[in-house]
Amino acid sequence: MSGILLTILKYAVGLIGIGFVILVHELGHFFAAKAIGVQVETLGIGMGPALFTIHGKNTDYRFSLIPFGGYCQMEGSIDLIKALRDDEKSFSKAEYGSYFTTTPLTRIIIFIAGPLINFLLAVLLFFIVSMIPAWQAVHDPKIVIVSDYPSLFGSDITQSELRTGDYIIAIDGKAVSTFEEAEKIISAADKAVLPMTIKRDGRVIDVNAYGVLDSGTYRYGIALYQEPVIGRVEGTQLFQSGDVISSVNGIPVSNAYDLYQISDSDMNIKLIRDGKETDVFLPSSSSFPFAWQSRLVPLERDGFFKSIASSLMKAADAIKDTVGSLLNLVNLNREEVRNEITGPARAALTIGTITTLGIQTGFLTGLRAFIYLLSLVSVSLCVANLIPIPTFDGGQILINIYQMITGNEMKPKSYVIFHIIGLVFTVVILVAMYSLDILHYLNT
Repeated sequence: MSGILLTILKYAVGLIGIGFVILVHELGHFFAAKAIGVQVETLGIGMGPALFTIHGKNTDYRFSLIPFGGYCQMEGSIDLIKALRDDEKSFSKAEYGSYFTTTPLTRIIIFIAGPLINFLLAVLLFFIVSMIPAWQAVHDPKIVIVSDYPSLFGSDITQSELRTGDYIIAIDGKAVSTFEEAEKIISAADKAVLPMTIKRDGRVIDVNAYGVLDSGTYRYGIALYQEPVIGRVEGTQLFQSGDVISSVNGIPVSNAYDLYQISDSDMNIKLIRDGKETDVFLPSSSSFPFAWQSRLVPLERDGFFKSIASSLMKAADAIKDTVGSLLNLVNLNREEVRNEITGPARAALTIGTITTLGIQTGFLTGLRAFIYLLSLVSVSLCVANLIPIPTFDGGQILINIYQMITGNEMKPKSYVIFHIIGLVFTVVILVAMYSLDILHYLNT
């Protein structure tokens, strides 16, 4: 597939995904309105020119050209026009089934249904992700002491009893079979002396790892010893899966960090492939066209009820992170805004890119990534719509809370002014979001 077609595919995947989440949001309003007795004039599916319309008993279902988003138009537009034409001070003459015949509490329920269903959708998607079989890349518990590579790690933490190349068998009496298990125990072990059992030169010995206090936490200066064996290869025929890098520019390579130390210069690489030595030239680069070899093991899954609880916690944490990103926007924290908030185009491309990369590994991997990203989009839409801006759900909820407290209904003219202000805010926000995309692409 050509680069242009692949980019179009990525955008399409992302836009369809985002469009689905927006549509679910509108369906939340639709079903809430129907349940309460408010008629819905039109439920729009997609955006742009209408392809066709299905005329239901009380609702038109309009399908548009661009499969992105939707809208829910409730009955009441004629009542608004009549009230403005007759210079009415209220909507007292609105017909049954109109939005304007409802109470403020009823309207709050309708408007909160959209964000609520987005939150529930996020929980459901997180749960589906937890149910999809997945695999985790793991490595042997062979270690590197970071002080052997200070320029790479930016650390000079040493270990007197541990050496680069040691295999960890147990930590603090807990047996480990992968580096990932060892790393988890080490990260949680906040103590000055951490006992370990290791294997070195065929001998099993007991040693201690000594922590260095850093910002109130003990650090041990232990990292993964990555064997220089190539796994997945991307976009090149120079390398093959299973190649072993033996030397670069005449310097022997025992692990990946030996290669990283000279990656800022042109590299004459010697490979061992199928038992034979092969020479490869690779220009200097900050990244390599391959991934290192690892073992894939099934990711342990939680039970049904534990997965539901975990999905709720993930959705709640995502809301917290989204609120934090919005606060950075309010505080004009420019760097954080550019890192954490994206516009629609960049968000769609990111979703499409990660999904297509995942599919290259396996269909379930790509599907899992796609569903996970949509859960984050759903949370973002939930939070964004609760911002107290006119025409947003949050603004509508706020004004109806005010009406409940004061007992004063909004006048027709005030309603129109309120929505005009909201439209201005909406346009400003859309321009700002797309500007973030433009700034990102100009700086890449």
